Amino acid sequence: MTVTSLSAGVCARWHRTIASLPEDRPAVTPFHTRQWAAAWQSPQVESALTHRHLLLMDGQDSHRLSYQLSDASPLWKALESDTHRRTPVFSGPVVYAPSLYSQYGGLPGASALVLAEAVDRGRQLARECDAQALLMPNLAPAELAQWTRIRPPDAQVRLFYGHRTPVGAGLAEFTARIPSSQAREEFQRQHRRGVSAGLSLRAVTGADLPPVLLAVHALHQDEARRQGRPALYNLAMLTALPRIPGALALLAEETDGTLAGAFLGFRHGTTLYLWAEIVAHGRRGDHALGWLLAEGIRHAAATGARVLDAGRGHYQFKRRMGFTPVPLTTAVYLTTPEPRVISSLRELDTALDAIGRP
Repeated sequence: MTVTSLSAGVCARWHRTIASLPEDRPAVTPFHTRQWAAAWQSPQVESALTHRHLLLMDGQDSHRLSYQLSDASPLWKALESDTHRRTPVFSGPVVYAPSLYSQYGGLPGASALVLAEAVDRGRQLARECDAQALLMPNLAPAELAQWTRIRPPDAQVRLFYGHRTPVGAGLAEFTARIPSSQAREEFQRQHRRGVSAGLSLRAVTGADLPPVLLAVHALHQDEARRQGRPALYNLAMLTALPRIPGALALLAEETDGTLAGAFLGFRHGTTLYLWAEIVAHGRRGDHALGWLLAEGIRHAAATGARVLDAGRGHYQFKRRMGFTPVPLTTAVYLTTPEPRVISSLRELDTALDAIGRP
């Protein structure tokens, strides 16, 4: 562990493992918990080349940010594949702070000095690792404004959108809020078809999760092969989830026990986060997603959640259903000037818009 300081008044200490850091303040999202960081520091989870954890202390206030060196993030590769890029944006490794798989990034509540130190230390780490860039992923609008004001990035790329809606009284209230009658009828039709097909919801938590996650992983692999797309979640990622407080799986099961789809997520405070969605296509795919979403809303209401965060993906469907899109932007800080990379990031941002982001 080394002690460093680039910003006056801020002390920063590098740690190689999350276990050596002091206890955190209450986390804003499950993706800001120390358990999430611990689950993601295994090399098997995302094929990361190395991990570092930075403890940032501003007087009595402390924050933590995890950095990983990677040249093979499945999520980044999938984005490039979706936009049919012929050459990768980056020709070598980059540092993510934290992983792209953390749906929400940043350091909520941190001071300007802490944010500046996080960028400066991360950029220095990237240079030491011969990485092309430091990436601060998935910054929601308020977070993005703070980071860019304090340390303007070399480029920005809006890789994803999150989707949020109040749970209210449950499914009937949600359905009534769907903006158009056509979308409302589509949603109700999908739910009815799932009911007619005999789908049932099984919510799984705690010690019951590991065997379920094996089945979800098998379904995900089958669907990735069928669609000719990269698999986004490896087995190490999924089996690490039970270590994170509030982890759960919502399963859509047929009458014979066949898995038709699943939401993997977390209950954190008053919000139910549906982080990953895996749905079987073909004869079930035309209704499984809508049915799962409807039953997820019912589950959220029954368990006292006030907000449903339906995660990333299926942008147009979720927009039609009345979810509020939350733009998630990645700030890119290059280690050396590279106009080609900046141009490629702009192209990626434009191409992602063209394939159906809201």
